[in-house]
Amino acid sequence: MSLIMTKAALALKNAESNFQFVKFEAHKPKKKKETHDKDNITNDYKLDGKPSNKDLDLKKIRHEVLKFGMSGFDPTKKQEAKIALAVSLGAKPPKKEYLNYKDLMQKRKEEKLKAQEEKQLMMSKSILHTGGKKKKKTNNDVGHLLSSYGKVQKKDLKKNNDKGAKKKKKR
Repeated sequence: MSLIMTKAALALKNAESNFQFVKFEAHKPKKKKETHDKDNITNDYKLDGKPSNKDLDLKKIRHEVLKFGMSGFDPTKKQEAKIALAVSLGAKPPKKEYLNYKDLMQKRKEEKLKAQEEKQLMMSKSILHTGGKKKKKTNNDVGHLLSSYGKVQKKDLKKNNDKGAKKKKKR
């Protein structure tokens, strides 16, 4: 006997004959029968929720058309198109090229000047610019009190002051 005899093994005298070998088998789900309705042609998904072969074929065809279109480009545009395709498929976009700080500031100044020139050009051509600004009316209306007396204007005050000043000088 190849078993080590313990008190429990001695208690079961025929332990080797009672031994059972059990093999585990995972549960396999039943496969659903694929039934496509001939009436419903626009169904792009199978019953299990996965895209149908028709949809996958369209994706492959679209990808092949893009690759064929890229083959006609010159090398620089071809490289840009490949990068754009990779980014559209989920790749990280490439980092921006290094640009010297002084060159960057010079470029920004030029862009700012161009933007200002365009703005001035648009303002000169603008219809709104020809009208000019209108003064706001003051809302200090006490009309019913002053209607019987009238308002004193600044030009009237200046005329009175000028006459009084001339009289004093003549004396």
